Order: sequence, then C-alpha cells, then structure tokens
Amino acid sequence: MRKFATAFICLLFFIALPVAAVDDTVIDLNNQIQTKQQELETLKKRIETYQNAIVDKQNQVSSLRNQLNILDDKIEQAALELEANELKLNTVTLQIQAVTLDIAAREADISQKKSQISELVRQLYQADQKTLLEVLVLNSSLGAFFDQLNYLEELEKALQNDIADLKIVKAELVRQQQNLASYRVQLVKSREEIELAKANLESEQQTKALILQQTRQSENRYQTLLAQTEEERTQANREVAELESEIRNRLQLAGPEALAQLGDTNFIWPVTPNKGISTYFYDPTYIFRRYFEHPAIDIPKPQGTAIKAAASGYVARAKAAGLGYSYIMLVHKDGFATVYGHVSRIDVEEGTYVTKGQVIGAVGGLPGTSGAGRLTTGPHLHFEIRSNGIPVNPL
Repeated sequence: MRKFATAFICLLFFIALPVAAVDDTVIDLNNQIQTKQQELETLKKRIETYQNAIVDKQNQVSSLRNQLNILDDKIEQAALELEANELKLNTVTLQIQAVTLDIAAREADISQKKSQISELVRQLYQADQKTLLEVLVLNSSLGAFFDQLNYLEELEKALQNDIADLKIVKAELVRQQQNLASYRVQLVKSREEIELAKANLESEQQTKALILQQTRQSENRYQTLLAQTEEERTQANREVAELESEIRNRLQLAGPEALAQLGDTNFIWPVTPNKGISTYFYDPTYIFRRYFEHPAIDIPKPQGTAIKAAASGYVARAKAAGLGYSYIMLVHKDGFATVYGHVSRIDVEEGTYVTKGQVIGAVGGLPGTSGAGRLTTGPHLHFEIRSNGIPVNPL
C-alpha cells in the first residue's frame, strides 16, 4: 500500500509544477513593455505640445522668421514621431518575445499533462482489472483495504482535474497564438510607419532648406513669392471650375455615347504613395494655410516620376506654365474631376480621351524647375478629386 501512496504523491507533485520555468523571464519582458508604453505616452504629450505650438504660430502675423519657426517645430515634431514609432517597434518586439516564451511554456505544460493523464489512466486501468475480493485479499488489513479504495478515488479525481486543466491550458494556448499573429501584423505595420516617419522628417527638413533657398532669407522676397503663389492657386481654382463646367456641357451636347465612354470612377493612385502623404486634405498643419487652404493631398515622389490617370476621362486642361504652376485636369463620369498639380511634364492634349492608368505626365515641384510654381516644398504630386466642382477628400 505504501508503494501506491508514494506513487500518488509523486504524481501530485508533478501536477502541481508551475506552468513554465520561464515565468521570471516573461515577467521581466512585461515590465520592459510597461516601461516603453509609459515612455510612448510621454512622447505623445511632447508631440501634442509641438502640434499646438505650430497651430498658434500659424495664427500669427506672417513673416519669413515665423514660417521658419513653424518649420523648426514641425521638424522637431517629425523627429519625435519617428522616435515614437521606433519605440512602438521595440514594444511589439518585446511582446512577441514574451508571447513566444509563454506559448512554448504552455506547449510543454500540455505535453506534461498528457503524460500525467496517460499515467493516471494506466493506473486506473490496472486497478480496474482487480475485483473487490482480490483487493481485499491482497491487503493485509481492513484499514489497508480502505486506504486502497481512497487511493483509487483520489486517482479518479486527479484525472478529472488534469483533464479540466488541460482544456484550460489549450484554450489559453490558442489565445496566445492569436495574440502572436496579431503582434506580427503590428510588427510589419510598425516597420512601415518608421519608414513613413523617416520620409516625413526628411520632407520637413527639405522644405525648410528649399524655402531658405528660394527666399534667400529675404523677407521681401518671401512676401513676393507668397503673393505670386496665392495668385497662381486662385487662378488655377478659377480655371478648374470654369473649364469643368464647359467640358461637361460639351459632353452633354455630344450625346450619351460620349458620356458612356468615360467609364467607371473607381479611382486608382496616380502615383504609388510608398512614402505616405506629406500634406492631407485641408490639412490644419499645411505650411501656407494662413493664405489659402489645401483642397488636395500631396504625395511625395521623386522628380520625373510618371503620373497615371486615376480614372478614364477627357483632358479638360493641360496647362504648361513654364516655371509657374503647371497642372492637368481630367473630367470623369458622375460629376467627378481630378487635378494633378506641380507637373514637370505633360504627355496629353486638351480635349483628348485618356484611359485609367495611362501616363499623363510627370511629377514636379523641385524649385526652379518646369511646372513647380513660385514657392514649393519639394518634388511631390498635388492630387485633387472634385465632385460637381467641390473638392472632396481623395482618401
């Protein structure tokens, strides 16, 4: 009987082992994760401080010095955003390490519990092969007989508990495996966000350098270029509205066949936004927002990158303005129109039909080059979508 009791005690000892021997490592990783999350919250507050400072300065009287101060704040903000994204990446990496260790521990725990269950089943099976009379005869006393019966009862309870624990551990393993899959998706996203944050920082630094280059640090020159830029934008907006209306009237007169040829308005990207968006639709942080709104998105791309038609349509305007602001406007079905600004090259003619994805021109915006305009922030595509003449968010 003593042999049976010893076996049962040993079995209970192994059942009571901790889930994993790596608990301390997981706790340490979770502490590191918590610390980085706190650091991230601090960075977010600093970013918000710069954001508020930018908005305040944009409401002040315009001057070159003020504009440069805004750009300095935007550069600092972009640097903090890059730091925050790198911190997110480090946090997700730690989360993946912690979950991976936890999964390994739970898999080992499942394997151990299966072994325990197998042993319990084996012992119960052996005990079940003996009749009550055999058990009574084999035991030296009535007390030992009842001890044997209690042992078998405890063995059955241990088996039931172990099976229940196994179900819990398996469910937790599935949950952690789902967490791991989610963290891996976050890891990829964090890496992409770091690249976009780097591009944004470079863009802000480039913008400051280009403004210094174009203004030659002269307040008078800055104000002159600003006025010329405002006039360019005002004229372009007026032309777009008038020409769109004129082209649509012509299409109506041409009959249903001309309208049918326009095709669908499931827009595609005119250029791939692999470096993200540098300025958003009516962006409150737009560098020249005090003077005119930004009814478009700016997509940073190298000078000369091919621009594709976002949808099939007719070329309403293909304005080559020399060193001024050059742009292309296409008219589409269902009252839509698209505008492509700061183009350095125009490959289409007014009044012609273009198909979705057809190359219509090339990205511009580099100061002092064809189509860039009087005051620009570097190579990018200014992309507008208009619905019945009203700008709408391309995103």
